[in-house]
Amino acid sequence: MRPLSQDLRQRIIAARERGAGTGEVCRRFGVSRKSVERFWKQHRLTGECRPKQIGGYRRSRLEKHDRTYAVWIGAQADLTLSELQKTVSGDLKVSIGITALWHRLEPLGLSYKKNDARRRARSA
Repeated sequence: MRPLSQDLRQRIIAARERGAGTGEVCRRFGVSRKSVERFWKQHRLTGECRPKQIGGYRRSRLEKHDRTYAVWIGAQADLTLSELQKTVSGDLKVSIGITALWHRLEPLGLSYKKNDARRRARSA
């Protein structure tokens, strides 16, 4: 979903300032009662009513430890993601998921080593 337009938010606030009730405003503009209450409260507290950011970039918890785990991988290149996750959790005291860990390691140019024995449909 996209946030309601700034123009609609301003019209809702203007209607509330003129003394219209929450129910009347939500019916007039076709928005939920909760939205009207939220916009009005935000306007009273901050003096404006802007939508919050949707999405965006979040920094990795491992960003400041890049050198540390690069050294670990250099010393033992066959570390699995789960082993590295346990090491990061134990030594660096950083809790991170496997996928997030992989997204942090991927720019280092590491690749997953495929094992032909695991890919077979039947035993070797």
